[in-house]
Amino acid sequence: MGAFLFSSLLASTTSVADETVTVRHVLDGDSFILADGRQVRLIGVNAPEFGKDGAPDQPHAKTARTRLAGLVEKKSVVLVLEQEHRDHYGRLLARVRLPNGSDAGERLLREGLAWAIAIPPNLEKLAANLAAEHEARAARRGVWNEPAYAPKPAERLTARDTGFQLIEGKILRHGQGRHLMYFDLAPRVTLTVPREDWKKYFDVQESTNVAGDRMSGATKGKPSEWVGRRVVARGWLTESKGRLHLRVPHPAMLTWRD
Repeated sequence: MGAFLFSSLLASTTSVADETVTVRHVLDGDSFILADGRQVRLIGVNAPEFGKDGAPDQPHAKTARTRLAGLVEKKSVVLVLEQEHRDHYGRLLARVRLPNGSDAGERLLREGLAWAIAIPPNLEKLAANLAAEHEARAARRGVWNEPAYAPKPAERLTARDTGFQLIEGKILRHGQGRHLMYFDLAPRVTLTVPREDWKKYFDVQESTNVAGDRMSGATKGKPSEWVGRRVVARGWLTESKGRLHLRVPHPAMLTWRD
């Protein structure tokens, strides 16, 4: 009975994870609506944003949407789910396998129309995504040839800079709370690493290549080893009580400059 139940659950997981769907409409470079009304957010990539409340569109936002539409709109594609199925907006999180077998997110990264992101636990395509991004970066395609996307110095950031950013600075100090590790890049700018992610992904003795630069994960449980090092962090910058925070759940969101 136990073996039968396990087999049934495995089959159910497989059928959910690989679902053939039809895309009704592409919203932007990393999300779209299915024919049945569900909204999907691509796993592992973040494309430039369209402007809101009168703000201008980010460079390459329209190009990214047009490219994704050309790949998936009005077509049958396969959704591949990983461990976490929905985000906090209720959108379905999925990778998209195109009719020719290639991955839509990886195509966008290779063409420089998105950045690779690593949001645990959905990390199955991380290595391939980083390789695709590195190719685009080396060839200076898309976002990698756009001055507006150069990493912003941490000391110059203001509350107007919230949203997805690449920020750069030297780690000045570190601290630890009950749930978070803190790394200050400027008096009011802090990188935060959830403790559970630190233990699982950072406190390891190995190295990872991130976007062609050197990233050492060999912290050996010593956040003090980060102090004094220059780093580019990518992710969503938020503001709270006069401070800016960028959450870093995985080493692939960091690129070391030293």
